[in-house]
Amino acid sequence: MKKIQPDKINFMFKLPRYYLLFTVFHLIITVNGVNAQFNKAYFFYRGEELISKGEYAEAIPMLNTLLNVDSTIHEAWFLRGVARYYQGDMIGAQKDFHRCLKVNPLFSQAYQYNAMVFEQMGQTDQAIENIKKAIELRPNSAQYLFTYGVILFQQERYADALSAFNQVIRIDERIPDAWLNRGATKLMLTDSTGALNDYTTAINLNPFSANPYVRRGSLYAQQKKYPLAINDLNMAISIDSLLPQAYFTRALIHYYQKQLNQSLIDLNKVLQLDSRNTLALFNRAIINYEIGNQERAIDDLTRLASIIPTNVLVHYYLASIRFERGYLKTALDNINKAIDLFPQFANAYLLRAEIKSQMGDLKGSESDFTQGNKLAQEFRGKASSDITSIIDSAGKLKRLLSLDEELDIASSISMELLRTRMLTIVYPVITLKIDATQNVKPQNWQSSNIRQKLESVSCGNFTLYFDYASIEQQSKTLHPDTDSLTAICAVVTNLQQNQYKMAMEQLIPMVMADSTNSLLKLTEVLARIQMVHFVENIKNDNLQNSTRNREQMQSVNETLNTAANDLKIIAKSNEFEGIVPYNIGVLSMQTGHNDEAVEWFTRAIELNQQLHGAWYNRGLLFLIKNETTKGCSDLRKAVDLGNNQASEVVARFCTK
Repeated sequence: MKKIQPDKINFMFKLPRYYLLFTVFHLIITVNGVNAQFNKAYFFYRGEELISKGEYAEAIPMLNTLLNVDSTIHEAWFLRGVARYYQGDMIGAQKDFHRCLKVNPLFSQAYQYNAMVFEQMGQTDQAIENIKKAIELRPNSAQYLFTYGVILFQQERYADALSAFNQVIRIDERIPDAWLNRGATKLMLTDSTGALNDYTTAINLNPFSANPYVRRGSLYAQQKKYPLAINDLNMAISIDSLLPQAYFTRALIHYYQKQLNQSLIDLNKVLQLDSRNTLALFNRAIINYEIGNQERAIDDLTRLASIIPTNVLVHYYLASIRFERGYLKTALDNINKAIDLFPQFANAYLLRAEIKSQMGDLKGSESDFTQGNKLAQEFRGKASSDITSIIDSAGKLKRLLSLDEELDIASSISMELLRTRMLTIVYPVITLKIDATQNVKPQNWQSSNIRQKLESVSCGNFTLYFDYASIEQQSKTLHPDTDSLTAICAVVTNLQQNQYKMAMEQLIPMVMADSTNSLLKLTEVLARIQMVHFVENIKNDNLQNSTRNREQMQSVNETLNTAANDLKIIAKSNEFEGIVPYNIGVLSMQTGHNDEAVEWFTRAIELNQQLHGAWYNRGLLFLIKNETTKGCSDLRKAVDLGNNQASEVVARFCTK
């Protein structure tokens, strides 16, 4: 999925143009005497000097001359590879580094740059292999460990990247970029406090670099600490007045503070520096629309359509605004384009119906109105399995997009659909279950302590275990005779047989008699949650009346909120190694408290990093908050931990 903004990773992690730290001791001299020796040294050092000045095109002929005379000088191959790397010629650079290593397989810097080349070419395994070879040769090189950290970050292996940057700082704590990049890595791991501290250290080490101010200012903006964010962004701009990212972020802050004119000024500056910045164009169109400058909004969206002509929403918004202005013919052209791009776009047909009605085409209007409603109805009927049938949009430009967001046809469709469908794909609560002991296999997200605690409850030949709930609660084996079991085992058996009334009649006296037993309390709350979900599924199968649906949802939310509060009380005494915070997170998602859900899933992950449902659900929440990098990182972690449902979401939303 192509980013339309300046590449975020490269902006944060521009691979450093390292000083060439080696000294050439062994320039091979031919038998022609002093003149040959002088010429070799001249061409070599002249090439090195030109590269250090960034004059790569001039450096290459110098090195060519040297290599034509003597192809055994590995440092010359390396230098030419460096020049080609910074020219963007990755294939040529790779060939030169290969020749360098063929002559001298112990030349560590060639492995480092080779790793950088492989990373740029998307060959991640080779990149890691080469940078590890460089580190093996020089294990205490801050330079190589720094490059290793950058590569790991770009591969979204944030925990490993953090370890690499920690090593860099232990070796030399005076490197500003190490603190800056470690801060960005911590941010990806949701440690915003640590990120702020590292950004501040980077600023203290080099107060004349703009980048750390931009990063810290952006983080302050995310935290809604707008005065601090503005101070940092102003400082960045005073150091480097040509930074589009600084102006863009400041424009967002001005917008959030309802300072629309100041926001427009900064967006104009972004577009002066980068005339094809699509995010700035889109956001300027929104602000112009909000303040009544609809013609300017049309101009920006028209430019945007020429840059990314496959963006369905741009054509849709253009049609909407032009329809409002009475430009019916061009509005019709735009809405036709939107429908051509995405024929399942229900609201586009409804808008085209209005346009045709105004143009006097009543038959065409009626046809589009029918088709739009039909598609919308189909979507509602298939929402649990089909994510490609509607965009939930009313044709109005509603909010600004941030630097973390994308603006292309896939993201504009998919993110809206993800929001619409999220509750149908949330990973469920974790409940207590029972099964024959031979069928209960250890699961990697449950510690031996948890398993031993449950196995200590006497259930005969059956075992209690924690597992993710599902709509189908039937056990895979025959149920035991509940009369032969201890009380809690009998309760769980009844729950699996959907005998909720019987289970609750057993549970309530048990909880009252032993109010300090956290497992009993947890079982009672889980029983209530399971019961409301079971009843909800039955009602949904037969529900016809939308008013009844709203009343039903209000009642369900009240029950789930009560259950979440009870779980919070349990968590104070026993968090069951992340299971209780995870369940609170699920209930928070189901009742629309998404920010709170993120906090509880984060707590669950802190307690139990193997809890794949927590990574999955937090990843979903980050995606719908348009924090794509964080969301995809969490979802990929869920995939690594065996969450199959995460694979589908990653394939759709995390293609980069």
